Amino acid sequence: MPFARPPHPRPRPPSFFRRFLVPALALGLASAVTTFAASCGSSSTGTPPCDSVYAGKCGGTCSSDFTCPDGLYCGISGTCTADCASGAAGCPSGQVCNVKGRCIPAGGEGGSGGMGGIDFVTSSGTGDGPDACADVNVNFEKQIPTVMLLIDQSGSMTASFGNGDRWSVLYDTLMDPTNGVVKKLEKDVRFGLALYTSNDGNAGGVCPMLAKVPLALNNHAAIDAVYAPQSPEGETPTGESITAVAADLLAFQEPGPKIIVLATDGEPDTCAVPNPQNGQPESIAAAQAAFQKDVRTFVISVGAEVSLDHLQDVANAGAGLPIGGADDAPYYQALNQQALLDAFDKIINGVRSCVLKLNGIVDETSANEGNVYLDGQSLPYNDPNGWRLNGPDEIELLGTACDTIKQGDHSISVQFPCGIVVPK
Repeated sequence: MPFARPPHPRPRPPSFFRRFLVPALALGLASAVTTFAASCGSSSTGTPPCDSVYAGKCGGTCSSDFTCPDGLYCGISGTCTADCASGAAGCPSGQVCNVKGRCIPAGGEGGSGGMGGIDFVTSSGTGDGPDACADVNVNFEKQIPTVMLLIDQSGSMTASFGNGDRWSVLYDTLMDPTNGVVKKLEKDVRFGLALYTSNDGNAGGVCPMLAKVPLALNNHAAIDAVYAPQSPEGETPTGESITAVAADLLAFQEPGPKIIVLATDGEPDTCAVPNPQNGQPESIAAAQAAFQKDVRTFVISVGAEVSLDHLQDVANAGAGLPIGGADDAPYYQALNQQALLDAFDKIINGVRSCVLKLNGIVDETSANEGNVYLDGQSLPYNDPNGWRLNGPDEIELLGTACDTIKQGDHSISVQFPCGIVVPK
C-alpha cells in the first residue's frame, strides 16, 4: 500500500535533499560503520570556515557530500560549503561539528554500531528559514548471510592433496588465523560448523555423527576449538547430514540468506547402508527439501573422486533446479588449495545480499525522485543494472550494481527529496 503523506504537509525546499550516506560499505563484509549527519543552514558563531581554513576550497559544484573536499558538504545550492571547522566557526551549545563540516546534535553520530545496521541521518524540514532542518536518525540494516560449513570427516579425507592431505588443507583454507575464509569473514558472516561421519552407519550407534558449532558472528575461535582436534574416520552419510544442519538453519531466526556449503571428497552413503556408497538419491532429496524451506546448498568436491554427474545433481537440487534439466547450477571441483579458497570465496560472496533495509518509509509513488550512487556513479531507477524499491522500507541493487557490491568495499549514497522519506 503506498505511503500517504500527512494531510497538511510542510512545504519542502525544492533543492534540498535528505541524505543517507554509507561510506566504505561492503554488504555483508564492511568492517567499519560510520554515521554522517545532514543539516541545513548554520547557527554557528565565529569566522566562517569558507572565509578562513577552507578559503579557496568552498564553492565548487557538487551532487552529493562525497564529491566535496574533506571537511565540506554539498549545500542546498549545489556547491561545497561548511558550517563549522577546527580553528574557525564552532557549533552552538548541544551540537558538535561532524567530519563534513555540519553542526549536528551532540551524540548524533553514535549510531547502532557493530554489524546490526548502519545509521543514516536525514532532515525533516523544521526550523527557521527555508533551508533550516532538524536531524532525525534513520537506519539501514544489512542482510547478513548465515553459512553452515558441512565438512566431510570420513576416512578418505586422509588422502594426499597438494602439500598435505585433504583434511589438513581444507582445515587450513577455512581456519588459517590470517588468511582463512572464516577468520577473514567472521565479522560479516554468521558461520556454523558441522563435521559429519558415521561409525558403520546405524550399526555403530548414532548416525550421522556430527561435531557441531552453533551459528554466530565472530565465530572463528569457537569453530577452531571444535575443528582443530578432530581427525578423519568413518563413513559419509551426506543426505542425513544435510537434513540435520538444514534443521539448525531453519531454527535460527536471524534475517538474511541461509546456506549450506558442503565440502566432501567422495560419493555419499547412508546411515542405513554405509557400504557401498549408493546414497546419491538421499543426498539429492535432502538438498531439494532444504531448498523448499529457503535453505540453499552449495557443493565443493575436495579432489576428483566425486563424480561430476553427482556434483551437478546436488548443485541443481540445492538451487531448486530440475535434476537433468536444461539449466545447471554451479558446482565446484577443487584440485588444489587455491581452488578450494576460490570456491569458498565465490560461494559466500555470491550469497551476500544486495538489499538495504530502511527504517524509514518511502512514498512509493515518488520513489523515482530518489537517487542512488555507487562509488560516485548514479544508478538508474528500475533498471536491470540499477536499483529498485522493493517496498516502502527496502531498496535493492540489481544486476551489475549488485555484483559490484558483493566484491570488496564500496561507497553507497542514497538521496531522496525532503518529504518523500519519514522515519518509522
